[in-house]
Amino acid sequence: MSTNPDFHDNDPFLAGDAQDTVLSGHEAFDDQHEKVGKVTDVLYDESGSARWAVVDPGLLPRERYVPVDGAFMTESGEVILAYSKDAVKTARSASRDHILDPVVERALEEHYAIPHNR
Repeated sequence: MSTNPDFHDNDPFLAGDAQDTVLSGHEAFDDQHEKVGKVTDVLYDESGSARWAVVDPGLLPRERYVPVDGAFMTESGEVILAYSKDAVKTARSASRDHILDPVVERALEEHYAIPHNR
């Protein structure tokens, strides 16, 4: 996984004119429009597609990894995630360096019910 923002140009997560927008720094909301936190980083796969967002819920809880599949950005700049706030809160915490190893990624795929062979 890479955190290189130069890859975002080919990202299907962002539609239309939003492709040139960087996700980091935008507020994130769940599928019921409950605030989840702020996107602090985005992890890209080998093909340059965004795969995981790192979301900081604020205050004391640690940052969490959240899949970007099914998510979108509104015209006002809010990132709407395809998962509930509770699912995000109970996901594995992000490492301080935001490097996602294969074991943790597999656990996250199971947590979010993402098929392993995508």
